[in-house]
Amino acid sequence: MTKPFRENKYLNESGSKKGTWYMNRLDYFKFHEYPGYKKHKVIAILVWLISIYLISIILPISFLASLPFVYCCYASLVSFNILHNKVCRYRGYFLYPKKFLKFFMSRKVEIDLNDFDSIATMSKK
Repeated sequence: MTKPFRENKYLNESGSKKGTWYMNRLDYFKFHEYPGYKKHKVIAILVWLISIYLISIILPISFLASLPFVYCCYASLVSFNILHNKVCRYRGYFLYPKKFLKFFMSRKVEIDLNDFDSIATMSKK
């Protein structure tokens, strides 16, 4: 289940009764689906599966030789998570390729910075 951005009914609170915090619109952005969206999700899962398989084969032989596959596994899982939720951080993620972030930023949904939530967050900084 995706964590939606704060909706109108949640403008005056910072979380739900269950303790779920809503994402700040100034730190995260949503992006539109694009023509190859589903293909990229499938590719991310396939790269993850192949990386796990290769890690299981190469890790007993050499730890250093398996590190590139560990990185591919990490990048594919983060990519799948971003594509599944359609929400991404402006600053990026730990060791995540900036080229991918620029790709998602080029498809971001424009937001209104004059709503209550954004003004309250900007005044705290």
